Amino acid sequence: MDSQSPYIQILREHGCRITQARKVVLRALENAAGHYTSAQIIEAVAGLDPSIGRASVFRSLELFTRLGILRPTYISGNMTPAYVLMTDGHHHHVICNKCQAIHDFDDCGLDEMTRQLEKRLNLRIDGHLLEFYGVCADCQVVDA
Repeated sequence: MDSQSPYIQILREHGCRITQARKVVLRALENAAGHYTSAQIIEAVAGLDPSIGRASVFRSLELFTRLGILRPTYISGNMTPAYVLMTDGHHHHVICNKCQAIHDFDDCGLDEMTRQLEKRLNLRIDGHLLEFYGVCADCQVVDA
């Protein structure tokens, strides 16, 4: 994990220690490049550094969520969240209601709305998570 990583910088800005466990969990999340459950993250961390325990992973996930580095998403009412890194403070995806496939996309077009909300509510918005739900093309073919 590069000490210049934006996620390491966020930890520093908030006065958090840069522990080996936190660096490895961040590396596992960056390698995942998608939506991973805590069990998948624990498995990835064990592959990178088997000395890091489950409790350290869960503490790191909680801290990263609190700092806005990571967001839990709940797919199809599942009580187990899938975690996603908030690259540049935001993340966007569409979830298929049938097969649960997740389709990420980049441009959400919310820049103007963000500025309006900041002005109207007199606050600074640091990020957002945008989720749409629908039926993917493959599932539409099956239903036809």
